[in-house]
Amino acid sequence: MDISIVEKDTENVPDDSIRVDIAWELFLPGSKGAITGQWSKNCDSLKNWLWIELGRKAGYMRMDPKTKIVVVCPKLSDAGKELVIRTCSFWSDNVLEASSSNPERNVWIPPVVNVNDIPGDSPLLRQIAGNHHGAFHSLLSPILGSGRSNIRTYTIPEGETFARFHSHTAREELYIVLKGTGSARIGSHKLILHTGDLISKPTGPDLATQLLADQGVSMGILDIEIWPDMLKNSKDVVHYADHGEVDFFGEGWDMMVPSGSFLSASDSMNNYETGYRRNPDGTWVPSDVPGLRKRAKEKETSKGKP
Repeated sequence: MDISIVEKDTENVPDDSIRVDIAWELFLPGSKGAITGQWSKNCDSLKNWLWIELGRKAGYMRMDPKTKIVVVCPKLSDAGKELVIRTCSFWSDNVLEASSSNPERNVWIPPVVNVNDIPGDSPLLRQIAGNHHGAFHSLLSPILGSGRSNIRTYTIPEGETFARFHSHTAREELYIVLKGTGSARIGSHKLILHTGDLISKPTGPDLATQLLADQGVSMGILDIEIWPDMLKNSKDVVHYADHGEVDFFGEGWDMMVPSGSFLSASDSMNNYETGYRRNPDGTWVPSDVPGLRKRAKEKETSKGKP
């Protein structure tokens, strides 16, 4: 099966084409086939959309293969063209591109990136790399075809960090030290890191972690986040232990709660079948709740507490 990449500004294209030209304007509005640093996240979303569309038509184990799949694109910059070619290269060994001077030729790109040579000769990485959280950062996910993972490299300057001391409930993380040395805060512990160390932060225990370049040199990191869904929009609770904050991220969520205001759920569970309303300070008042008997107010003790 061949995948043919065609740049066209006309509607005269096959009906079953994959219309990247239309999707491009949706995900990267006004970019006119180019990719700049401000569109790095949208670039990943565009890749995911193209990935899904290719999955409906291509794949090495399809029993109903087409002879050719046409991918219609706007006029692309070198970075934009690399994004499309790399994504198509996962779905076929023959990714064809025609130019005014050459007939269709195979422009397949292998799914390989040298993490010690970034951006290397990649026009796409040159465009989506830049400063983020005060460190040089390069998002690799758009060119590696990864759906349920965010893969990136960054350099933490001497004496600084890349992220807060934090934990996730939806994202697992792995850190690999590519160069330099520093330290890791893991829960109540702190340990020295060396080149080649792999640090794991699984979901479940709410174990906070932070990397620090505090050993007199900068530190290069390969950071891999693993999400439960391809679109990477799972609702995630992030605990920033140093800051006393718990942030709620995800579609429909955009809020922060002071972690010091948390209460045990035992009172809620012990009174699950009663009607009451919880106040912002954690106290409660009896309330009429459909289907439940009203919760009785506890009698006060001599000290004025229930």
